Amino acid sequence: MDDELAMLARVHKAICQEREISLEGARGQKIAAHLFKMFLNGLIEEDELLHAMRNRGLLVQPNQVVQHPLPT
Repeated sequence: MDDELAMLARVHKAICQEREISLEGARGQKIAAHLFKMFLNGLIEEDELLHAMRNRGLLVQPNQVVQHPLPT
C-alpha cells in the first residue's frame, strides 16, 4: 500500500508540475482526487495514470470558463 501511495504522489506531482499547478491548491486537490478515482477504477500502473492524465486535456483556468447559453 505504501508503494501505491508513493506512486500516486509521484504522478500527482508530475502532472501538477507540468501544468504549473500548486499541489495543495484547489486544482491540485482535484487532480489528486481524480487520480485516486482512476486508481480505484483499475488504472494501477504509473505509466497508465500519467498517460490518462496527460490525455485528459488541459485544465481550464477558473477565469477562462466561458458560459454558453443553453439552446432554446
